[in-house]
Amino acid sequence: MNKYTLFIFIACLTGCNPQSKNLEVKLNQDNLCVFTNNSKTYYGIDNNFLIYLGKIDYNKGFKSTYEKLYSNAPLPIDEKNCVTIPLNEIERNIAYEIVLDTNKSFRTSICVMDKGNKLEVKYLEPGKSTCN
Repeated sequence: MNKYTLFIFIACLTGCNPQSKNLEVKLNQDNLCVFTNNSKTYYGIDNNFLIYLGKIDYNKGFKSTYEKLYSNAPLPIDEKNCVTIPLNEIERNIAYEIVLDTNKSFRTSICVMDKGNKLEVKYLEPGKSTCN
């Protein structure tokens, strides 16, 4: 009977835990274009949403290096309504976490890789903190 109770407890913890959703990131001229690709994205409090990012360093606490609050702006659900982050806010070949807070928290970990005068976005696996 104890194993059954433990199983239900663990299932509830994992099933009831609000998980963050993934973000899509594209390069668009001199900006990153960030969007949810999720039609169930709704505004947060007071029709606001917040985008922020910071370098990934698991030895230190998260410190935002860029953030912007949007009020009454179109929700970044698809690429045409994406939120832009200037590329000059991002160091090349360094791991960053990008977070978009709306009614949910959407996040992704990326690197902007410099491939011989051509930039590309590389998504990182969960728990990774380097671009290699």
